[in-house]
Amino acid sequence: MKRILATAAAMLAASPAIGQMMGGSISTASHFPLVDGAHYEYVHEGGPWATSTVVVRAGQSWAGAQGLYAMHTTYTCAAGVACAPDATDFYGMGPGGVHWYGGTGADAAGARFSMMSLTHPEWVLANPAYPGTRAPGSHGGYANPGSWTTSVAGSGNAIGGFGHMSRYSALALETVTVPAGTFANALRVREERGNGVTRDVWYAPGVGRVMMAEGAQVARLAGYTMPGPVAQPGGGAAPLPFTPFTGLWWNPAEPGTGYNLQSQRGVMVATMFSYAAEGSPVWYHAAGPLARQGDTVVFTGTLDRYRGGQCVTCAWRAPAAAGDDGAFTITFTSASAAEVRLPGGRTTRIVPQGW
Repeated sequence: MKRILATAAAMLAASPAIGQMMGGSISTASHFPLVDGAHYEYVHEGGPWATSTVVVRAGQSWAGAQGLYAMHTTYTCAAGVACAPDATDFYGMGPGGVHWYGGTGADAAGARFSMMSLTHPEWVLANPAYPGTRAPGSHGGYANPGSWTTSVAGSGNAIGGFGHMSRYSALALETVTVPAGTFANALRVREERGNGVTRDVWYAPGVGRVMMAEGAQVARLAGYTMPGPVAQPGGGAAPLPFTPFTGLWWNPAEPGTGYNLQSQRGVMVATMFSYAAEGSPVWYHAAGPLARQGDTVVFTGTLDRYRGGQCVTCAWRAPAAAGDDGAFTITFTSASAAEVRLPGGRTTRIVPQGW
């Protein structure tokens, strides 16, 4: 999927031609929020990438423009595939919407960087926009989508100077379900760039890009956080005030029992090593979402037991579920301090285990 991340700054004179304005306009100011420190996680399919992480930084300059936002993306490659490891894109937002000013990206080996500088940038999201409607039927088209065009010009270190015309269409407002949640009133925009790029992008209010599809390549939002205490709209969870330490935890006053805590994209997996009442060792597994409660982060799961698995010197065999010993909760008061509430009501305080 071609790089283009999203959002921010000064409106340029771009020869707009917004047409087919039936159905009424909407403000798109919240559909691509540029927030310093915002963090997005995507999962990919059908292309060279498996996942990507995007971090937003304000106060940037590029292509002679000031006050832009840089969106830096770090990629992980699909298994057995070489891919570009990172890219940085620059966006600006003004009264007319969001423009993309170009950026930089590494090659698959991470050794060479390409650079694109747009003096007449892509106009990726118009404000206001005039969304069309989806025609009936699973293979229906779109009626009366508003569109805008822009003349794009700039230079690149690999291609020299260039120019082309691009057309964008606000196809419809749709409900989109991705790993990060279900987002209503997501604006679906079709990008038809003069340089041969065609893709669909879904922008959710208060969140930004929740899905991107370019041919067989699809990226879906898996998680996101934005600075500030306000819950995120559109189905996303409230941003966590901090991320708990990943690794081994224990109560130093209760050696011999501990927890291995791992979290990714708002989900925690906990392994607890403890003992049965008669003294035999027991390992428990639990998984569940992390949730914000005030200034704390809370994890809730059940202590699941298993039996009949592989011994150290044996051939592999799958374990079987042997029930659970009840629900337990971990309340993190900071990234390195927590209280565990165990089945039966007993509580214990835990911290990361150093060595």
